[in-house]
Parts: sequence; C-alpha cells; structure tokens
Amino acid sequence: MADMVLVHGMFQGGWSWDRLTPALTAAGHRTHTPDLAGCGSDTTPVMECTLERWTSDVAQIVAAQPEPVVLVGHSRGGLIVSQVAERVPDKVAAIVYLTALMLPDGASTMDLPQIIADEGVAMDGEMLPPRFSEDGLFMLPPLDPDEHLHHGYSDEDRAWSTARLGKEPVLAMATPLSLSAERYGRVPKVYVETSRDRTLPLGAQRAMIARGKPDEVTTVDADHMLIVTHVPQVAAILNDVAQRYAS
Repeated sequence: MADMVLVHGMFQGGWSWDRLTPALTAAGHRTHTPDLAGCGSDTTPVMECTLERWTSDVAQIVAAQPEPVVLVGHSRGGLIVSQVAERVPDKVAAIVYLTALMLPDGASTMDLPQIIADEGVAMDGEMLPPRFSEDGLFMLPPLDPDEHLHHGYSDEDRAWSTARLGKEPVLAMATPLSLSAERYGRVPKVYVETSRDRTLPLGAQRAMIARGKPDEVTTVDADHMLIVTHVPQVAAILNDVAQRYAS
C-alpha cells in the first residue's frame, strides 16, 4: 500500500482522476487528487496561480504523508511533479509521468518545440493548438474536446468531462523549471508514453524521453486521456511502481 499524489493536467481538476482512483483504492493505495490553484473548483485569483504556488501546495501534501509517495503527473501535471520532487526529494519514492511534460532544468513549456527539434524526433501529429482568453491570462479548452481529449470516451464519460473542463491559468506555463541532479535527479522516474496521443503526440513524448532519460519507459496503446479510457492498464502500472519503489 502506498500514498499516491496525482496531479491533473490542463483544463481539468482533481476530478479527472475519478475513473482511476477506485481501482487504486481497491488495490490498497491512498490517493490524493488536489485541484491546483485556479483549476477545478479552486477560485484562487489568476495572478496567484504560479508554478511556485502549484509546487508549494502539492509539496505540502507530499510532505504530510507518513512515507515517501508515488508522485504522478498527467500532461501538464508533469511540470509540477518535477518541481515538487526537487523541493522534497526525500518524500518522493518515484515519479510517474503519464504522457506528461518532462522538461529539463531551465526549460519551460515554451521550449518544447526546440527540444523536439534538437532531439531530431519525427513528429507523428500536431500538438494541441493553443487558444487564449482576450486578456491572455488563460488558455482555453479546445473548441472540439472530442477530437483532442475525448477520443475513446463513452457517451457518459464525454458528458462528465465536457461539463467540467475549464480554462487554464498560463503563468506557470512560461516559468522555467529549476531542477538539480542532487535533488530531482536522484528520484526514480517512470515515463508512460501513449502511442495514439492527439494532444501530446508520441514524437513530442519521445523527444522529452530522449532528453530526460527516465529510468523506465512503458508504452500504452492509448490516446491522451488514458486515465479514463485505460484504467486497468494504468492502475496496474502504478501498482507495480508502488510495489517496487514505495514498499
């Protein structure tokens, strides 16, 4: 049994894990699924929704657990889990990146295209095209969430997700990560790549894998929202990580 702290992706909140957490609980794990500031049901003012705030809030949850946790980031959540591991490395048994941003020290999300180019990885599709609010402080959900987020969803899951998607504070996206080999570098890392991803294409994932060199890479034949569409596979991966790193 392990504590798992699950950090959600863009346009979502802690609710995005609702289809997965029952399987983890059934396996004996305790799950923590916070809303990041300004996301989900959290109403923090947008100018306070920084990478530092997100890191601090999640690090407090991690530090409060009795034993080192399995720290899981989905999509944009990868930014936060990396920075949290830097903040409290002794409280993180392992990081799992679920088709997530795994960027190096000094890089922000804005640097991903250059990382892809530098690694020479062939792209098999385009990344999610950004849409911004008029004031530029939020990224807006895709006009067609079924195309980019809901591929493989049941009608029930599509309605559940569509009703909850929200705008994304952008300040954290432009903030470079600050990571060190001595702290972040010593935490075991597992990357779970998705072979049919329409939001973060496999080529982009593999460029980050080539740059970040995680300890393990697992492939799931899924689209971006594998935490909804491939619950048994994801639960099995996380359970295996917990047994090997957090027991």
